[in-house]
Amino acid sequence: MQLDPQTLEPIAVYKLLISSVVPRPIAWVSSVDAHGVRNLAPFSYFMAITDDPPTIAFSCSARGAGKEGAWGKKDTLRNIEATGEFVVNIADDDRAEAMNLSSGDFPPEVDEFSVTKLTAVPSALVKAPRVAEAPINMECRLVQVLPVGKKANLVLGQVVQWHVRDDVYDAATGRLDMHRLRPVGRLCGNLYSHIHQIFEMKRPNPDYRG
Repeated sequence: MQLDPQTLEPIAVYKLLISSVVPRPIAWVSSVDAHGVRNLAPFSYFMAITDDPPTIAFSCSARGAGKEGAWGKKDTLRNIEATGEFVVNIADDDRAEAMNLSSGDFPPEVDEFSVTKLTAVPSALVKAPRVAEAPINMECRLVQVLPVGKKANLVLGQVVQWHVRDDVYDAATGRLDMHRLRPVGRLCGNLYSHIHQIFEMKRPNPDYRG
């Protein structure tokens, strides 16, 4: 079977893409607007860009068309553009339901920390709060917002501070313990994945440092 995205309906292309690129990590982004209203929302178009300096990116699609038929910016993007800061929190098994709940299409004045009953704690270097219950928080400063396609924006942020739960960090190797982290991955539709079965393969390069 061959499928030409140029001949498919947009929703069909969307379903193919999110079904093909799996599992996807989830950027659970906390931000704050110019008036101090907190926001928390998950984004599964998320990746690491480089470690020098540590830079990550996530794609923020436009909010669905309103009564006038126009696409608008999501609260997360508006907040980041206004403040130049945000935090990426990592959702684990125990936070999966709260993460999913925060994906609701709430009005800008709604604080998702209150909706999810999660604990917002101050960050060290940015104004956006962190999710206290998350095993990893990455405080970020905005590097660039790149418009992509018809209705998406790629948000690049430099990580300026990490917060890692003590039991997850392995000081001897400098790595995080994947068996204890238990991150949640995004599939398609209403499907997510648990990272419970982990296997090891040695890289061909004996000097691999990852």
